[in-house]
Amino acid sequence: MNEIIQLLFYPVFLVATFCLTLIFIPKVLYKEYFIYGFLIGGLGDIVAVGLMQNILGLMWFQNQGIFYVLKQMALSPLCWTVTVMIFLYFLPTKRAFRYPYILTWAALSLGYGYIVHNVGLFDFVPWLYPIPAYLIFLGWWSFASWFFRKTSPLALDESATNLKGK
Repeated sequence: MNEIIQLLFYPVFLVATFCLTLIFIPKVLYKEYFIYGFLIGGLGDIVAVGLMQNILGLMWFQNQGIFYVLKQMALSPLCWTVTVMIFLYFLPTKRAFRYPYILTWAALSLGYGYIVHNVGLFDFVPWLYPIPAYLIFLGWWSFASWFFRKTSPLALDESATNLKGK
């Protein structure tokens, strides 16, 4: 039973979050959010895992089965891509709301890391979780917010903000 959960965990999460992007993000805005999701989420995951796992040895994937590619979980960058898309789409425009939003997403990411650990797909050195990992996630989500707000026309475009409600 545990092997089935391990095999299906990432595909189910990926399909569920992908469906959420299709439900919430308007078609005319999807490409822009996808580009940011890919850059910050997908490539960010590859870099973070490469550094944290392959170079520093602080965390590692395990029991990956058919999704084991180049010492990484092949579906992890895709999951991060769609997750960042959702994060950015709902990113508050008011600064006062952005701070608790980012703090909450860092906590959710930490919880997700524990869930993936409990499923048996991920492990880490004992001191990495919870505080250092929370700070890493906090930095990642803060960077995502800052980068998006500084470079994306969607972050400044009133018409794009109005499309969110439609």
